[in-house]
Amino acid sequence: MSDKVERFLPFRFLRFRRLIARRSRRFHSYRKLAVAIAIGYLVAAAIYTAVTAILFASGHGHWSFQEAALPRLNDVVVFTFFAVCGASVGSFLNVVVWRMPQGLSVNGHSFCPRCRNTLRVRDNVPIFGWLWLGGRCRDCRLPISSRYPIVEAAVAMTFACIGTLELYGWNLPYHPSPFRSGMLTPMVSTYSIVPVTYHLVGLAIAWAMGLIRYDRNGIPARLVYFAAAWLMIGMILVPALASVTWQLTLPEGWYTLINGEPRARHSTPAHLGEAILQNLANVPLLINTLVRILTALVAACFFARVMARGLCPQANLKTDPLSNHTQRLVDLVMMIAVVALMVGWQSTSGVLIAASLFACVAGRWFGPDRTDAMGRFSLCLPVALALQVLFWRPLMDSGFWPSAPTLTGSNRGVILGFAMATLCIPLWLRQSASPESQNASAEPESPSPLHPSDSDSDSDPDE
Repeated sequence: MSDKVERFLPFRFLRFRRLIARRSRRFHSYRKLAVAIAIGYLVAAAIYTAVTAILFASGHGHWSFQEAALPRLNDVVVFTFFAVCGASVGSFLNVVVWRMPQGLSVNGHSFCPRCRNTLRVRDNVPIFGWLWLGGRCRDCRLPISSRYPIVEAAVAMTFACIGTLELYGWNLPYHPSPFRSGMLTPMVSTYSIVPVTYHLVGLAIAWAMGLIRYDRNGIPARLVYFAAAWLMIGMILVPALASVTWQLTLPEGWYTLINGEPRARHSTPAHLGEAILQNLANVPLLINTLVRILTALVAACFFARVMARGLCPQANLKTDPLSNHTQRLVDLVMMIAVVALMVGWQSTSGVLIAASLFACVAGRWFGPDRTDAMGRFSLCLPVALALQVLFWRPLMDSGFWPSAPTLTGSNRGVILGFAMATLCIPLWLRQSASPESQNASAEPESPSPLHPSDSDSDSDPDE
C-alpha cells in the first residue's frame, strides 16, 4: 500500500493491520519450527542408523550393511515409541496439573482454558498441535501458554531416554545385559517391560507433583492415593521392582530375586500372575519389602524436616496443622517419598542435593513473580530423579555416589557424607522472608494455567 493511501486511512485501522501482520509472521514461524523439528528428527535418526551400521559392519566382516542396519532401526523405533508415549503423558499431565487442584475431573476432552471450546483432534497433537496453531486457540485466537509444549517435550525426553536404556538393560543395578550376542537386539518380555512401566509411571507422578507445587497449589489427595497405590502396592506384588535393597550389605539371594530365573526372563503375563501369588505367600520376602517401603518413608520424613528450615520454616504440625505452611511441609514429604520409594533411601540424599543445586541455578530464570524457592525445587526434583534413574548403574559403580550396596561392597562413608550435606541445603536454598514472598507462598484461590506474561505477550504496544 502506498504512502499516499496510508495517509488517509484511520489510525486505528493501520494499527490493527500492523498487529495482524505481526501475528501472521509469528504464526508462520511456529509452523516452520514444527516442520524443522520433524525433519531434523528424521535426519538424526537416519544418521544414527547409517553411522552405527557402518561401524558394526566394518568390525564384523560377516555382516553386511543392510543386516547391521536393521537392529539400529529397531533402536529408532523403540526411542520414537517411548517419545510419543511420553509426549502423550505430558499432555495428560497438563490436564492433571490444571484441573485436579480445582477439584475438576481429569476425564473428558481437552478444551481451551480461555473460551472453554473443545479442541479438535488435529489440534490436540502434543507439541506439534500448539506449534501448528501458533500458540493460539483456533476459536478465540487468544494465546495459550508455551508451558504446555514445554512440559510435553520434557516428559517425552524423560520417557524416551529412560525407557530405551532401561528396556535395553543399561541403567538398572544388578541387571545383566539382555542383548543377544549376534545382532545386539534386546529381548523384550514381561520381565523387562514391567520395571520400565513402573519407573516411567513413577516419574510421571513426580512430574505431576512438581508442576502442581510450582503453581503454588497443594498436592491433591487423589494424586497421593494413586502414587501410594502404584509405588507401594506395585512393589509388594513384584518385589523385584524395589531394584535395590534397604540394607547396607547385599543380602543373600538378592541378585537372584532381581534377575529372576532364566526362564522367567521370557515369561508371559500368566507366568507373572503365578509369580505374584508366590511372592505374597513368601512371608520373609514380604516382610523385607515392607521394610524397604518403611525405610523410604522414614527417610522422606527426615529429609523433608531438614529442608523445611529453608523452604517452609513456619510449618508446625502440632500447633497449626491446617495452615498453608504445614501443607507445604506435607507436600514436601510426599515428593521426597516418591524419590525414596523409587531409588531407595541411600540415593535420596544425592537426588535432593542435585535438585537443590538445579533450583539455585534456575532462580536466575524463575523469579519471585513466577514461583518461590519451593516451586523451583519442586520443578527440579523430577529432573534430578530422572538423571538418577538414567545413570543409576554408572553412579552406583563409581563409588562416589550414595547408593545401595554393590556386589563388591557398600559405600557407607559416602552415604553418611551426603546425608550430612543435606543439612546444609537450607544455606543455599531458602524461602525469602520478605512480606511479598510470604504472600506469594500462600495457596491461590483460583489457579490459572496461563502465566500473566503469556496472556499479554501479543497485546498492541500502541495501546
